[in-house]
Amino acid sequence: MTIYRFRVLLLPNPPLEFEPETEVYREIEIGGSSTLADLHEAIFDAFDRYDSHAYEFLTRDEHGIATRSYVHPQLYSGGESWQPMDDDEIDRFLERAVPDDATEAAKERFRDLQSNPPPEGNAAETTIDELDPDTLGALSYTFDMGDNWEHYIELQDTQEGSLEDDPVVVDEQGAAPPQYPDLDEQ
Repeated sequence: MTIYRFRVLLLPNPPLEFEPETEVYREIEIGGSSTLADLHEAIFDAFDRYDSHAYEFLTRDEHGIATRSYVHPQLYSGGESWQPMDDDEIDRFLERAVPDDATEAAKERFRDLQSNPPPEGNAAETTIDELDPDTLGALSYTFDMGDNWEHYIELQDTQEGSLEDDPVVVDEQGAAPPQYPDLDEQ
């Protein structure tokens, strides 16, 4: 079995007053037969969270373009990964949010994926191996759609072997912020 080592970088969240001076991440080793729901649980534990919420993973290509959504099992409907955009919406987005140096091929791929979204995946039924992490650009992961704890996930290493137990944190940097801000301090 393949064991994957992912770096899960917690992105700043100014509304929750999380703006660290250095990167906050956890590196997690997980077996290829584990599901995205298992990876979610590992991230949940690694960042000391305690209150369950909905979550979503997005696969991204080498240009950072979202290619498919994998959602919390209770949110899964088998529909589209996201709401399709019409041509005017796509043009406005490309004009305002896409870097000038983006290739025409990347823009066309974005246009196609936004107008014809792929079907969403169920995080509890999708294994890490199925994502083919060796060719995947990256993953993004959002936990708690209200507070939007966003994470960037990148493959660091692969090795053959087996994990005796659940996914394991093998490296970390920075303190995990509280899941909710302390309202008494505001």
